[in-house]
Amino acid sequence: MTKLREYVKNEKEVKIVSEVREEYVKSYRDFLIKEGKIEEGKIIVDIPCGTGDMARDIADKIKVERFVLIDINETMVQSAKNNIANTLCFTADAGDIGEKIDFKVDTILCLNGFHQYFDRKEDFLKSCAKILKKSGRLVFDISTRGLYDEYTRKFFQYQKEEAINLSKKQGVTAQLPAWPDKKTLEKYHSMVLESGLSLIDTIEFTTVKTVDQILFDAVTIPGRSRPWIPGLNYSQRKDILTTSIDSAVKRLGKHPIEHNRIFFICEKTN
Repeated sequence: MTKLREYVKNEKEVKIVSEVREEYVKSYRDFLIKEGKIEEGKIIVDIPCGTGDMARDIADKIKVERFVLIDINETMVQSAKNNIANTLCFTADAGDIGEKIDFKVDTILCLNGFHQYFDRKEDFLKSCAKILKKSGRLVFDISTRGLYDEYTRKFFQYQKEEAINLSKKQGVTAQLPAWPDKKTLEKYHSMVLESGLSLIDTIEFTTVKTVDQILFDAVTIPGRSRPWIPGLNYSQRKDILTTSIDSAVKRLGKHPIEHNRIFFICEKTN
């Protein structure tokens, strides 16, 4: 989770993150309340909490006892603290929450973090098993591309190769994450069971985006590519991503992009 330290560096970037995540919050808030069994009087952990927008919207609908908001990025934590009242907020790595939280909680939400940003996935899952009450739930999501669409898989494979090559020409080493495939999802399934949690369900949402939307997602948040293409300014990283996406279109044509989001619904059963 250490890469998240570089995700945002100031309030201007925090505001952009919040604006971009608005649709996500609206789309999944009620789903998370249902699958996370979030009810009045419960203690909810949100990690990485980001700007606190999801927690705020849930708290507006459900009078929970308290939100515990955690992120590795101090700027995000401060924004989340300002965004929602009656919270316990602190900066920490996801793998350490079992040591940081010394009480039991009802629900843990882990959104937009597990695959790309958590370096210590096993430690995180074991920590969740440790701090959850019996019948408590962990809900985490995996965002990926092209689980069922060959064009999408080829598009991102070529785009990634181009971005790495363009970064080399700028004198930096890009470390772009791979999109999870079915084998990776099976690995995460096994990791959940090995942690001591039960996997109640996996629920998938598949949507289609245009190439233009993919470009918008890649470059709108100034800090999003900072951990993956370090040592360059926003304009340079934006040029690399734009050029690599344009190159993929020239090579493969312009077709719809398949976006998959898979939610893992886990429970502490003993």
